Amino acid sequence: MFKPHPQSEERKRSATTLIKLLLAEKKPEVLVDHYRELLNVLLWKITEADSKYKTRFQSQGALECSDKTKLRHEHVFQRAKMIAALEKAAPHEVDDILKVAVGCTVTVGEHARLSKFDDEYGWGRYRKARVIVIDTQTGERLITTDEMGTIFHDSASTPVT
Repeated sequence: MFKPHPQSEERKRSATTLIKLLLAEKKPEVLVDHYRELLNVLLWKITEADSKYKTRFQSQGALECSDKTKLRHEHVFQRAKMIAALEKAAPHEVDDILKVAVGCTVTVGEHARLSKFDDEYGWGRYRKARVIVIDTQTGERLITTDEMGTIFHDSASTPVT
């Protein structure tokens, strides 16, 4: 069962505050590469606020894997796309963008499958890559498949397209 890190919310709040400062204080003398690198690191801080591999969302494969070297911390909503959205966002839109900064622990093989669907954003990649995801806080399967490979959200028993 998932257990949040005792400082999880404080860590997320800190990274969020620093992202907002960066966005508000963008200066022409700051190199774009440095600016984006800092945003990238801060997004990692948010998704790893609880743990690198003991994330709330984990693939079934990751839960069955005993070798940490075969696990990957996946950003459900890809960092590059989030950074692009943050750079264009109005100040009042930043919190909504950061709400989807979510990590999911997957296996190396699942990570490779997911990378084939980088044109998708978010959980759609997992559906297309047929990665079964468990919310380890509730035990609910977020994304699952039947024997035929049809992908479902368990909470709605209708196929997901």
